[in-house]
Amino acid sequence: MTGQSLLLTTLALGLVGVAQGAQPALRGRAAAACRLDDKESESWGALLSAERLDAWICSLVGSLMVGLSGVLPLLVIPLETGAALRSEAGSHRLKQLLSFALGGLLGNVFLHLLPEAWAYTCSATTGGGGQSLQQQQLLGLWVIAGFLTFLALEKMFLDSKEKDRSSQISGYLNLLANTIDNFTHGLAVAASFLVSKKIGLLTTVAILLHEIPHEVGDFAILLRAGFDRWSAAKLQLWTALGGILGACFAICAQSPKGAGETIAWILPFTSGGFLYIALVNVLPDLLKEENPWNSLQQVLLLFTGIVVMVLFSLLAE
Repeated sequence: MTGQSLLLTTLALGLVGVAQGAQPALRGRAAAACRLDDKESESWGALLSAERLDAWICSLVGSLMVGLSGVLPLLVIPLETGAALRSEAGSHRLKQLLSFALGGLLGNVFLHLLPEAWAYTCSATTGGGGQSLQQQQLLGLWVIAGFLTFLALEKMFLDSKEKDRSSQISGYLNLLANTIDNFTHGLAVAASFLVSKKIGLLTTVAILLHEIPHEVGDFAILLRAGFDRWSAAKLQLWTALGGILGACFAICAQSPKGAGETIAWILPFTSGGFLYIALVNVLPDLLKEENPWNSLQQVLLLFTGIVVMVLFSLLAE
């Protein structure tokens, strides 16, 4: 019994020593946890501070203004357009709108989205050496990914027995691409307001200048899909939610750099989607035109859409 008591006493003393030795480590972990909680509370406090509240308001208003540009085509497109599009004259007018839309889409991709993606990637590159070949190829892969994603979506929802639904599905695909595009606009607007109000206002105005002709093209694609003017306007308003979500994401990230990194891959992905809509859904309708005079008008309107995007790009700079 004496030996057993001695053994138990020795074990008890050993456990006490281990516990005492572990106390500093436990206190260290507890302190670290408290510091993490403090940092988290500080982070939320900074997010809801007066400065951030100002950025919240400006970013949300700016993103909402960009989204509301989707209803401006109601002031441009004639009132009778919509129900009358099924007539021969209406079909001719719709093809004219689609020609302008095609030019606007191509101009938006090659004069706005892709240059912005290249600029964000270059600004993120350290050492001032510009983009590497791998970075350029990565942007190209994102464009291909966007193109193939929209192809897959149309294949999924298009029943081969219901070919008439192709136009309607292309309209929904364009709404999806426009929502993603607005998300990137919200990111850019919020990231700019996080830097300063002046840069935020300039960014908002620049995006609005790009968006006005582009939204006319989006409206024409929705009319082609079978929506009337007011339904198309309502759907365009819904895409504005993408901009608000983008602004919230950028502000919650509390980092213009983080928003820029997100934009750098979303922009080429969106470019691929717009290229799919332009070249697969819109262009084939224009190629069916047999009247030489109408074909010439469509080509001129296509160039007009591109020129308008060039002018707005120069004006935005």
